[in-house]
Amino acid sequence: MSEEKFVGYFRLLEACDKPGCPVCRSLVDESHGYLDALLYEQVTDPETRRALRASWGFCHRHTWMLLEVEQSLFGASIIYEDLVGLVLRATEPLDDGRSAPGPARWLAALRRRPRPAAVVERYRGRAACPACVHGADTERRYVDTLVRFLDEGDLQAAYARPDGLCLPHLVAAVEQHPAGTGTRTLVQRTREKWARIGRDIASFVGKHDYRNREPFTPAEVASYRRAFELLVGARHVVGSARDGR
Repeated sequence: MSEEKFVGYFRLLEACDKPGCPVCRSLVDESHGYLDALLYEQVTDPETRRALRASWGFCHRHTWMLLEVEQSLFGASIIYEDLVGLVLRATEPLDDGRSAPGPARWLAALRRRPRPAAVVERYRGRAACPACVHGADTERRYVDTLVRFLDEGDLQAAYARPDGLCLPHLVAAVEQHPAGTGTRTLVQRTREKWARIGRDIASFVGKHDYRNREPFTPAEVASYRRAFELLVGARHVVGSARDGR
């Protein structure tokens, strides 16, 4: 068994036991594992620190995900102490010194002139979040693994359980394997699952008729959340397919 299959295959099997898109679920677990390893093992690694300075830290999602990583606060504090200093230095040209007392204000005015455009340009041009870069690469590997091994016994049975891939990850599968038999099979099976979501949400809407006396089923009650994920993927997942890049 290849290393690629070992890493992706069994995580996909586990993700299929959870509701929603199995690639999204695998990426959430992968993101937590990446951040945990970085904060535990790489806080003082020079390359890691350079990458984080170049990106001005993690993106919004991955920054707040740090709070979900056990025993992460000390490592995160070391990193963000450095980043706060970087931000203060980088934004110094925005401060024209008017808030400083007397002589310091005049000295600041003589020493430099504000260049807000340069600060904005530097901020807009910062490197991509390292966790997002890792997530996009991992996303491609999970999609590839699912397409290649979909008809193997364990994965075939496992994929019968969840609601299937979200739309962004199905599109990613078609992009990565446009002419493959595995892709055609994946599309067919996934669309069958989406049709079931469509029936459940239609029934949920229909049962709101005041004349209805039938109770809602659990599948109907969850149908709108399932539809949300079908269209855009799971919450807190960052990847090239989900973000439309």
